Amino acid sequence: MNHLQTTLHTVARRLPPVLRGLALLGIALLSMAGPALGAGPRQRAVSAQGGITVLDDAPPSIVFGEVIVFELSAHSSEAITGVTLHLQAGQEQAFSWDKVDFEIGTDIQARATVDLATAALPPFSPVDYWWEIEASDGATLTTPPATFYYEDDRFDWQRLAQGALTVHWYDGGPAFAQAALDTATAAYSTANRDIRAPLPERLDLYLYANTHDVQAALQRVGHVWADGHADVALGVLVVAVAPDLSAEFNLRREIPHELTHILVYRATGPNYASVPVWFNEGLAGMNQAQREPDFPAVLAAARDGGQFLRFATLCGRFPADPAQARLAYAQSDALTRFIRDHYGSEGIYDLLAAYALGEGCGEGVKSALGLSMEQLEQNWLDEIVADPSKARWQLMAPWLLLVAFVAAGLAAFALGILRRR
Repeated sequence: MNHLQTTLHTVARRLPPVLRGLALLGIALLSMAGPALGAGPRQRAVSAQGGITVLDDAPPSIVFGEVIVFELSAHSSEAITGVTLHLQAGQEQAFSWDKVDFEIGTDIQARATVDLATAALPPFSPVDYWWEIEASDGATLTTPPATFYYEDDRFDWQRLAQGALTVHWYDGGPAFAQAALDTATAAYSTANRDIRAPLPERLDLYLYANTHDVQAALQRVGHVWADGHADVALGVLVVAVAPDLSAEFNLRREIPHELTHILVYRATGPNYASVPVWFNEGLAGMNQAQREPDFPAVLAAARDGGQFLRFATLCGRFPADPAQARLAYAQSDALTRFIRDHYGSEGIYDLLAAYALGEGCGEGVKSALGLSMEQLEQNWLDEIVADPSKARWQLMAPWLLLVAFVAAGLAAFALGILRRR
């Protein structure tokens, strides 16, 4: 199938059912006429081995978040008795899909309908796939891997690139995309000041216009309530930011946060999983150009009620309860800032270096900072309890900044109206 036919398939899938059937019939006729029309080379060369020959292996048909349909035709000197499809997304472990429909025989037409509710693929990832075919005489054939890109095609993405960074967006104008690009570029140097990671060769930032759209894209991979996500291995950032008056504030909050996770991954490599969640999320929160406005209030309530979470329980997953999870994020942010204030950039870097060596949660703190996890936590608690005035100022500051951003936007909008008059 050539590029034109692939494009037509994409367009046809978006048509109403009545028109879709006619369109697919026309594409089939075009495929039959391919040689006469000077069609380009096939996507993948015909494979043959042990009496088994692959006659056709069309590119998959994708309905994002729902299904992917693969089709294969093959011939064998003996009856084909087994067909299995294998898929591997990015650097994740490959998995097999053996629910392939075909009739046993020497000539088969096989179809694999992969249900993305049970075989979730990370959005915006390259996916390799290959077939394994078995015949009744024991002969087997494994096709060479082919690759497709699993992108959220529900939207008409626009692109703006600079260096290694590409911004993808579908709502808002070029100024909105440029603001995102500028924010990400600035966050590179700011967030990496302490982490000191080798920068990614490529970074893709996808801007969704609302939380509903981004959650629909991420829920299949387990991020049901997320409004942002970083696929650290792929170098993909996904955030929900509307192109409205608060866009600059939200871009400065969301982009540095997700970018930090990618830099932490780049700094720790194969031992990324050794980085405690409290430290990973704490770094991401600390590097936001705009702090989460509710964190000081969350911390003040926990302090007044004596309800702080123990950091020993925050080395792995955060609590499932939303309120407890929010407290976990707020504490992680505060403790990481405490480390930065008292141990400097070297303290942050040394702690990351310890986890890059695979040290455990408490062992890394002892190795890098010279005290136990419990003592570090107690020192932080002593400061939180001893200086409530600092907490009150931190409570007000993020909201004052948000009001300032909105006021500036309203002033610019009013000035524009006056000028037009």
